Amino acid sequence: MKLFIYKASEEAPFDGLFEPIGSYQKVILSNHEQQITLFNQLEGAPIKELLPEGIIDPADETIHVIPLDDERIFFIPLKMEDTFMKLLERLFKKTKWAEKKITTSKNDIGLVGDDELSQFYEKIETQKVLQPLEDDMMTKKQELEDLFNTIVGEENEIDAVLICTHDDNKTRVAYSSLPDAGTRKVDTDSFAVQIQYFVSMLKMTGKVNSHLGSLKTAEFLYSGGIVHITHLPQFNEYTFLVFVSATEEGIELLALHRKRNLEKIIGQLKEIFG
Repeated sequence: MKLFIYKASEEAPFDGLFEPIGSYQKVILSNHEQQITLFNQLEGAPIKELLPEGIIDPADETIHVIPLDDERIFFIPLKMEDTFMKLLERLFKKTKWAEKKITTSKNDIGLVGDDELSQFYEKIETQKVLQPLEDDMMTKKQELEDLFNTIVGEENEIDAVLICTHDDNKTRVAYSSLPDAGTRKVDTDSFAVQIQYFVSMLKMTGKVNSHLGSLKTAEFLYSGGIVHITHLPQFNEYTFLVFVSATEEGIELLALHRKRNLEKIIGQLKEIFG
C-alpha cells in the first residue's frame, strides 16, 4: 500500500469524494474544499470500504496490520492527510509508516490517454510518499510458523506443530503449521479444547501432591494418532507447545524430532514473548 500526499493548484475533475484509476485498488481523493471538509468531519469513514481487511494477529485478535504486499495506492490531498492517517492508526494499530522515495508515471499507476483525470495527475505536486514499515514482530511470528512448516514437511511422523495459550477461561491456537492437504490431516482447532483439560491437570497436580512439582509434559496415545504437549510457563503461565501425529506408529520418531527442534522453537518464542 502506498500513500501519495499531494497538493494541486487546480481542483480535481470529478464531483465525488474519490475517483478510481482503472480499479478501486488505485484511488485519487478529491481536493475540492467541500469534500475535504466532509472527509475530515466524518473522520475518513466514507473510504473505509476501500481499505484492506488487514491481518488478524493470532496473539491478539483485536490488532490488525496491513499486508506488506498490498498493492493499493491512494492519492490524498495534503489537507486530508491527518484525518487519513488517524483512520489508519485506529484500524491498523500495529502498522507503522515511513517516507519513501518513489516516483511514478501515468503508466505506473494505469492512467492511459489524455483525459481530464490524466491531465490533473500531471499537475499535482507530490509532497511525500508513505509506505508501511515491515513489522519486526510479524516477521518473527512468520519465522516461527515457517519453522513449524519445515518440521511438518520432514519424514518424521509429525503432522502438526502449534502453540496454544490459555487465559480468562479462553483457549486459542496462537501459532501453527499449515494444515496438511493430504491424507494425514490434523484438525488443529480441536486442540484448544484438549488444552483446557491439560490446564485442569496442571492445577490438580499442585493440589494433589505439591512435592511432584509442576507438570512439564504429557503424551496422549490414541488409536488414531499421538498428541505431545509441553508446558512452557516461562512465556506465560499457560502456554503450550503441541506436536501431533496423525498415526500411532511414529511415537519414537515424534519424540526424536521434537527433541531435536525444541531448542530452536524456544529460541524463537523468546524473540516473540521477550
